[in-house]
Amino acid sequence: MQDVAVSFLQRRARITIDPTQTSGARLVHRIRRLGYTAGMADAPSKDEEESLFTRLAFCGVFVLHDVIISSILYVRTWLQLNTPQDATLITFFQAMMLLGVLPLLVALGIPIVRAGLAGLLRGRPDMHSLITIGVVAAIGISLRNLALGSDHVYFDTASMLLFLVALGRWLELRAHRSGGAAIQALTERLPKEATWLTPHGEQQIAPELVPLGAQVRVRPGESFPVDGLIAAGDGDIDESLLTGEPKPVARGSGDRVLAGTFSLDGQFDVVVTATGVATTAGKIGQALHQALWERSPVERLADRLAAFMVPAACVLALGAFIFWSLQVGVEAGLLVALTVLLIACPCALGIATPLALSVGLGRAAESGAILRSTTALERLAAVRGVFFDKTGTLTQLPLRVLAVATEGITQMDLLTRVAAVESGSEHPLAQALVAAAQHCGISVPDVAGFRAWHGQGVAGCVDGTQIWVGSERLLAGQRLRLSASLTRVAAAWAQAGWIVIFAGWEQQVMGIIGLGEELRGEAMQTIGLLHQEGLDVEVLSGDTPEAGMRWEALLGIPVHAGLMPEQKMERLRKTAGPIAMVGDGINDGPALAAASVGITMSKATDLARATADVVLLSDDLRTIPWLVQLARQAMRTVYQNLAWAFVYNLIGLALALSGMLQPVLAAVAMVLSSVLVTGNALRLRQMPIPASSDVSALQMEQARAAECRLDAR
Repeated sequence: MQDVAVSFLQRRARITIDPTQTSGARLVHRIRRLGYTAGMADAPSKDEEESLFTRLAFCGVFVLHDVIISSILYVRTWLQLNTPQDATLITFFQAMMLLGVLPLLVALGIPIVRAGLAGLLRGRPDMHSLITIGVVAAIGISLRNLALGSDHVYFDTASMLLFLVALGRWLELRAHRSGGAAIQALTERLPKEATWLTPHGEQQIAPELVPLGAQVRVRPGESFPVDGLIAAGDGDIDESLLTGEPKPVARGSGDRVLAGTFSLDGQFDVVVTATGVATTAGKIGQALHQALWERSPVERLADRLAAFMVPAACVLALGAFIFWSLQVGVEAGLLVALTVLLIACPCALGIATPLALSVGLGRAAESGAILRSTTALERLAAVRGVFFDKTGTLTQLPLRVLAVATEGITQMDLLTRVAAVESGSEHPLAQALVAAAQHCGISVPDVAGFRAWHGQGVAGCVDGTQIWVGSERLLAGQRLRLSASLTRVAAAWAQAGWIVIFAGWEQQVMGIIGLGEELRGEAMQTIGLLHQEGLDVEVLSGDTPEAGMRWEALLGIPVHAGLMPEQKMERLRKTAGPIAMVGDGINDGPALAAASVGITMSKATDLARATADVVLLSDDLRTIPWLVQLARQAMRTVYQNLAWAFVYNLIGLALALSGMLQPVLAAVAMVLSSVLVTGNALRLRQMPIPASSDVSALQMEQARAAECRLDAR
């Protein structure tokens, strides 16, 4: 075997084998001999929850049959109504109880007994082993007493035990399905067919069979079956399944769309870029499945406690049997030992931790945050501080025109000529300049003789005049004179961390344009929410120290500027306590890896996404403090469940060892404990998802107006 991963929550093991060493069929056969079900990964799997529910419904009739008969016999014995003439009738009803327990042994008991015996034969008893011993002991002593004509049989105890254990297992399966609701929602929302546009017309095929580069058509009311780029069409799309953002977003030609999102009112022709598991939805599903297989430190602790309690319960049961057999009799000793085994069964302990963490992962996914493991959730609950990268994280791209300063011409005239020359370039700075002109209602004229100098700027002829736009070095090389006033303004903007663009013609620099980043709308609110959680918040930036001081004054938190990627990493390592790092660039990769928890955005670089523990699909920073709250609540739930399971076992053992607890009551208590732990874990699903980022029309107008304020600052 090359790798083995065990999920106690799913009660499954995933085994990767070396085909040169063994075959899958041989391994499956060997595992089945040990008492477990097994199959190849590509084999269709049955719905265990539905199958178990069917068997429970079938066996419920026989459990009720045994309970009614045993209740009548117990009442008659308690009221001393039995007479010697009733012995034959009592034996008949006891035999009917035996017939009632047999279907439960077949339908519910075989899987439990098979797994329990396998554990005993390996010398490593588990929860199934305890239940198996209890069932065998109850039926064995009942058969003995039935043969001897005794009034005391416990077929009803065995029936109730098997039924209650199976009921507890069904409740766990239901809870696990609820915890994995995010994965299930992804699966259900992905279409089973795609409309492939071929030269011969439309063709309906499975989405994963559509070739990359082909086109699919999505009509109003349909889900996108693939990831791709819109070739034709426009309309509103519901992306809430992936981003947690309930507000529809407008998409048109050239925009990216994702599988699982929903067309509200438009028809789209989409060029396929990814299908199947390669889509964003597919990768999210894989990440969530992988997270359920990961074992966090607190889960491993719970597993070790459960593994210790099983052999300890066997030793206590044996001691109780010997003690009570000597004091009262063998039958009483067997009943006390059976009760000890049932009450000590660490069922609640086994699900206390993984269930709470899996529900937490699912709730996070519903909010648009994908955690790669339960370990990340546990570490996030312990963080004492959060470090942010600035560019693209606290600030938003693309760059915007923040100010314009001119010499002898109007600012609108300068921006008109600059936008005309830059319209021939695909550089991000050029796009920002052209966008600013368009937002201000400027009609951009044509340019002739466009030319670009890599890393320096561009030039072109506008209305017969040669225009130069770019760095100060480019214009100085063309002998364009820069006035002292523009020199002072340019120096001030550079100190503030802005990018300064120089523009000139006819041997003179006619003006400068300052471009910079704008703070995200939710950045200040996010910082405030993190402070409310008692977390220290700081910024790590590669900006100049002067720019760092400006951002520090604006944000009201420490800003460490002028840092290289390795210096960011060193800063994190020197910080006391667990910390989280939020970033999105290639230069943030080392810091994200060095932090206790790395958090990145959906639009981050591949390196940032690969090294981060958490990916925010919604790109809303307010999800971060909410995630901290969720992680802390999840860990509180884990500790509450562990405490309850531990105290319950201690009290139950004390009652069982003293002989004050009957086997049936012990079985009921075992199930009630599991139900309590399950219900406490599922409370996490009620935690409200944070309000999504909502940019109103007024805010949009204010942003555009800011771009058109062409005054030097």
